[in-house]
Amino acid sequence: SSSSSSSFALVTLTSGQTLKGDIGSEFLLRVGTAVCVSDSSPGLIDTTDGTTINAGASLTKNHLYMATIENRGLKASAATVKVMVRGTYTVS
Repeated sequence: SSSSSSSFALVTLTSGQTLKGDIGSEFLLRVGTAVCVSDSSPGLIDTTDGTTINAGASLTKNHLYMATIENRGLKASAATVKVMVRGTYTVS
C-alpha cells in the first residue's frame, strides 16, 4: 500500500515488512527493531547524528532518518515495529 502524510503518521509493521519512502521522507523508529533497506550507498541519512547508514545496518530508536534517494527505507526485524513517518511511503 502507498500513503503520504505532511505531518508524522504512526505506521505499524510486522517482522519482514518493508517500508520505503520517496525522496525527502522521514522515519523515526519508536518500537521494535529494523534495518536499513537500499540498493546502493548511502542508504538513509541519520539526521540525529549527521551520519549515513547502509543496507543491513540497524536503525537506532528515536533517531530521525531521511531518504535522500528513492526506494530507501527500513525492514522490520521484530514481531511489532512502530515507526513515525512523514512524507510519501509504501509498505510491502
